Amino acid sequence: MERELKSGRPRWLAGLVCVVVALALGCSRPWKREDTRTWEGCCKGADACLALLQELHGPDTGEKWLPPEQACAAWKLGREGEGVVPRLVSLLRHPERRVRGGAAQALAEMEGKATGAVPALIEAYEREPGGLALHALASLDDERAAPAIVRHLLESPTSALEHLGPTLAPVLFDVLENSESSWEALVLVRHVLSRRASMHTETFVPRLRTLLARELGESTLRRPPGTSCPSAPAPGCEAVFDGCTPRAAYVASVLAAHAREGAKGEPEALQALQRADVRLTPVALQALVAFRSPAAVPGVLEQLAVPECRARALASLALLGGVARPAATEPLLRLLATGKEGWERARAAEALGHVGDAAALEALRQAVYAPHSEVQAAAVDALGSYAFRAHAKELVPLLQRVVTTHASPVARSHARLALQGLAEQEVRPAESIDCARIIPARSGGWTLGEGHTSVHLHWEKPKAPPRGSPCAAVRGGDSASVLEAMGEACLVGWDDGEFGGTLEVHEAGRVTVLEEPRANPLQVVRMHGALVVVEGLAHMYFGAGRLVRVDASEGRWRATPWVTLPGAPMAYALDEAGDLVVGTTDQRLDAFVCGRAGTFAPAHVVRVTGDGRLAPVEPDGRP
Repeated sequence: MERELKSGRPRWLAGLVCVVVALALGCSRPWKREDTRTWEGCCKGADACLALLQELHGPDTGEKWLPPEQACAAWKLGREGEGVVPRLVSLLRHPERRVRGGAAQALAEMEGKATGAVPALIEAYEREPGGLALHALASLDDERAAPAIVRHLLESPTSALEHLGPTLAPVLFDVLENSESSWEALVLVRHVLSRRASMHTETFVPRLRTLLARELGESTLRRPPGTSCPSAPAPGCEAVFDGCTPRAAYVASVLAAHAREGAKGEPEALQALQRADVRLTPVALQALVAFRSPAAVPGVLEQLAVPECRARALASLALLGGVARPAATEPLLRLLATGKEGWERARAAEALGHVGDAAALEALRQAVYAPHSEVQAAAVDALGSYAFRAHAKELVPLLQRVVTTHASPVARSHARLALQGLAEQEVRPAESIDCARIIPARSGGWTLGEGHTSVHLHWEKPKAPPRGSPCAAVRGGDSASVLEAMGEACLVGWDDGEFGGTLEVHEAGRVTVLEEPRANPLQVVRMHGALVVVEGLAHMYFGAGRLVRVDASEGRWRATPWVTLPGAPMAYALDEAGDLVVGTTDQRLDAFVCGRAGTFAPAHVVRVTGDGRLAPVEPDGRP
């Protein structure tokens, strides 16, 4: 179902679309501790905010994120002058952890005004490495903190390490260069440097190339000290970091994260691929894909022929685009015609759109009305790609029919965007109806969250996992958007909005990277016995979402790009049959906050069945 939301016509009733419109971000209202939109009024003046900083509600639950009182007070104190710094420094020794954390966060918010607090913050960090003192030191970016960070690296919050400034960030690279660094340290540093690659590209890429060349120059690839690899692991296509992974793989993985600038390291990545090491090969191939190197195409096509690696290969071909033409066209057309599952055929269609070979046009036209909803939507998306712009005259009539008559809301959404690009015409969705009528008449409730400047599916971080959980020992869990136990393994996701994210599986002595950096994991849902990650992004004038299925085959984890959603996921519920009902929007909601007139956003409520088919939900709740 497809609807239009207009800021001039609010309908403050229950239901997804109503909730979306009612979230008037940035509007002034009285302070409520559970509502971040009201924080401007939580306290006024240094004395009041210092008092609020020390106000406690209930016992300390151990959550790493500050309660509303401390978080809001720290935010307001960050605007005060240097005169408040000594008072905050004294609170760094407060007996209550929440107050100590609030004081450190306030000093972090003050940035340059708090340079005099650096010695006290270093002492606080040494006493409590897992606290918030490092967040303040990262903000201040003072070289005096470097030795302490090296000493307490594995005890430090990953979220703080990710935000080290240009003065302190090289400390992490030093760990990568150090041949004595442990497996745990290399896993942590690889993760942090990969997630913040764009911040240090010019400085780090030359060092990464030199370091990778040095590691590859060894006759026997070196592994972290203390690790063991009793037998060669089975070949796979995902990046796995365990006792069998050579140091070169950690370096190549970070180099790949630098994408365009990292492409200068293509010779080293190709050399790494030629070493034919089971653990190094997938990482080197992913690096060549990130560099959009033609040298990656043969290896990716080999993966395409292996069912367990097909999802990875299809994603790689989409990223390689025209570089894979014409070699990838025929295998992709064959998969589009004969793939066993809908997602395989759909992702093949999407890859064909990126490859841009005109030989695929007729097959894509036919796929627009294929039996599976995923294939239909992917085919429309492919036909609307920039690669087929030269064929706009013949494609525009088809896309116009899709907008007005196609059953798939995703296909209609893709067609609207395609027409805006190919024909340079704005196509608005249908008028909305009473939003009270679109509530799915099923059990379960909507889950929704909001922040200072955006509305999204899952705002609050996962609760701290219980002791004994496989997720309890995950480094970086303090900044994760997803923490889900899967037997003895933990599925971990990090979402950085428009900067991408990561989806990994952590086991004892092993980390498998399923998606990086093109991921925005928000929430885990279990439906029909499958574990599904809801991913999405609402940014600027664009909204996108998808469902990713995670499972294991012969002891190897994999992520399957299962269903494409018609926009960014905003709310979800499971119905009586166990199907997933999702509410989405094609557009970021900041455009019509506080009743600004003249803007619109297409909204959808869709049902996803156990076989990956997507259908709009009708006003009475039926598909």
